[in-house]
Amino acid sequence: MEDKTLLSQNTGENIYHCIRCGLCLAHCPVYKEELLEVASPRGKVQLSRSLVEGKLDLSEEVKEAFFSTCLLCGSCVANCPSGVHGDHLFSGVRWRAKQKYGIDWRKKIMFQILANKWLMSKSAALGGWARRNFSGPWIESKIKAGALSVDRIPPFNKKAFSETVPEVVAPKSGKAKAKVLYFHGCATNFVFGDIGNAVVDVLSKMGVEIIVPKDQGCCGLPIFLSGDRETSVSIIKETLKLFARGDVDAVLVDCATCGAALKNEYPHLLKDLRELGEKVTDEEIKAAELLSSKTMEVTVFIEAHKDWLPKMGESGKKIRVTYHDPCHMAKGMKVTAQPRNILKSIPGVEYVEMPGAIDCCGGGGSFQVEHAETSAKITKRKIDNIGATKAQVVATCCPGCNVTISNHLDPAGGVRTMHPVQLLQMALNR
Repeated sequence: MEDKTLLSQNTGENIYHCIRCGLCLAHCPVYKEELLEVASPRGKVQLSRSLVEGKLDLSEEVKEAFFSTCLLCGSCVANCPSGVHGDHLFSGVRWRAKQKYGIDWRKKIMFQILANKWLMSKSAALGGWARRNFSGPWIESKIKAGALSVDRIPPFNKKAFSETVPEVVAPKSGKAKAKVLYFHGCATNFVFGDIGNAVVDVLSKMGVEIIVPKDQGCCGLPIFLSGDRETSVSIIKETLKLFARGDVDAVLVDCATCGAALKNEYPHLLKDLRELGEKVTDEEIKAAELLSSKTMEVTVFIEAHKDWLPKMGESGKKIRVTYHDPCHMAKGMKVTAQPRNILKSIPGVEYVEMPGAIDCCGGGGSFQVEHAETSAKITKRKIDNIGATKAQVVATCCPGCNVTISNHLDPAGGVRTMHPVQLLQMALNR
């Protein structure tokens, strides 16, 4: 592909920052399992350079290297001494691969559902109804979705979370100390409603006014990272209309992926696309930058205003808790201390640090379905590290990590996966 516009200048210049030192190799979860140069960030940077310089065509084999050997976890970015943004670089190549080869029909259907709020709502309702009425352990236990056991995938909420809360939730008492927008994302809305309830309960007890826009949908990041930027742009623009507001103190998320999208990826993607000739206005870029400045993970907001928390009740029995760092949170949003601080502050919690807590869990959204063998190897490392802590609860701030980890834990072990805010809610309600 002899095309100098393969990537924007901002993204493409990453290619020439790489000094081939190999420090990224020790942190790449896929490379650690495959031990192949093409599976390393360094190898894919050099492939990108050959593509841009016209020395290599974007063949099916080259395309596959950018999809099957990369989780886009950001581990290479976080550990690169030269500041190479491999995540932006590799997702840019995926976009060009999608334009040349199209996208798998199953992903195309899924992305169309995610991009349409009505379709997403009806699909979740239908899926939940079908699973409740026509499935059972004798069926589900025999079905695998890549590395996932279908019987251990959490069920859909009986009712979408957004339908169970008012659009404006007033503080439990007194005048509002702050006003926030709550971006709950797809996972909380359709699967992890208990997390949404915990977020609203804790924030309202802190004296916060919470606005939960009813028309919100997917953040678009899973679509964008798979190369379908055209579909994701329409989602981004809709999100900006609802959440790029200067009259709120913060835009809170309970999902690391959504947080990384709103805080980091929206401004980058829109600037990237405009440089490459797509229709993106100055107003939209300014809106993305405003949203970025307001976005924070809910544990960051709570920890910053911990003085607003009511007194937590004592627990008669200690519970041993460890924490897994989601990639999009630790490496994307640069948040690691706040959720740990919250966990350590909860009466009755015995916090224990996990070995390799910041290492990827191997999920990567559809990666664990499409590349099950590699994913399962990476996940096993995480499960072994959890087992070493002898924890009863694994806390994490990512629903995707929650699904991956809970699916691979020994069902007989009794270990639960929870969001830190759920543990906080339990202590406040004692």
